[in-house]
Amino acid sequence: MSEEPLLRRIAEKVLGSDYAKLIWRRIEIVGDIAIIRKPFNLSEDIFKVIGEELLKSLSYVKSVWLAITPVYGIERTRSYVHLAGEKRSETVYKEHGCIFKLDVTKVYISPVLGYDHMRIAKQIRKSEKILNMFSGFGPYSIIASKYGKPSYVLSIDINEHAVKYARENAELNKVAFLNEIIHGDALLIVPSLQRKFDRILMPFPDLFEKAIEAAMMIVKEESIVHPHLFIEARNKREALIKSAETVKKFIEKYGASAEIIGGHVIRGVAPHKYHTTVDVVIKKIGK
Repeated sequence: MSEEPLLRRIAEKVLGSDYAKLIWRRIEIVGDIAIIRKPFNLSEDIFKVIGEELLKSLSYVKSVWLAITPVYGIERTRSYVHLAGEKRSETVYKEHGCIFKLDVTKVYISPVLGYDHMRIAKQIRKSEKILNMFSGFGPYSIIASKYGKPSYVLSIDINEHAVKYARENAELNKVAFLNEIIHGDALLIVPSLQRKFDRILMPFPDLFEKAIEAAMMIVKEESIVHPHLFIEARNKREALIKSAETVKKFIEKYGASAEIIGGHVIRGVAPHKYHTTVDVVIKKIGK
């Protein structure tokens, strides 16, 4: 959930219009925790009073945190500063009828991915075997398990906190019997897997090329892969077209042919830069 106009309204109320004009980031609500992303040109201290006012404005928020860095590192986390309310970063987050326990300071969380979680789940055919190469605390895997009726889901993540929460969340949502969750580096683990998968999820755009390279070791004809990537484009339509062309060309480097059957623009990440995902059927694998 996001409250885009609210942050600027609060800033104008407590700091004045000059500061409010500089604050353009949205608020992200994760369970009962509010997260503000810090603009680079403002000090952390300014946000303390905003955090206190935010608690008064949103009664369901119990803790407010300031994200002071972008997502960084292989574990995909941010650095945070506590602003107001309970000094607690663990919460329970609800999405599509599923519940997820997580610590916002220890795992990657982006509520904007919620639409794509269900978009993928709706594509899954009964009894599919699914691999999620970068599973985090489990939203793609668990929502897929709940609504897609796969026979088996293998989830991998290098962040040990994410793996702990993914295992707990599989239990909370009563899908643990379908899920195997491994702590480790998917880029090393995947090429050594002995089974083939019907569908492979790759929700880590920074590792787009490496993820496909690893996945091509275990795909079969008619496998569906869902790579994520960053793409520069003038608009969303162009972003999807360029993403499809980029993915198709990269897969063909491995002697396979690919059919693009769908895709989605997750979000804009900078002017003329988008986070996208593409749905691809592997049609023919070179021998």
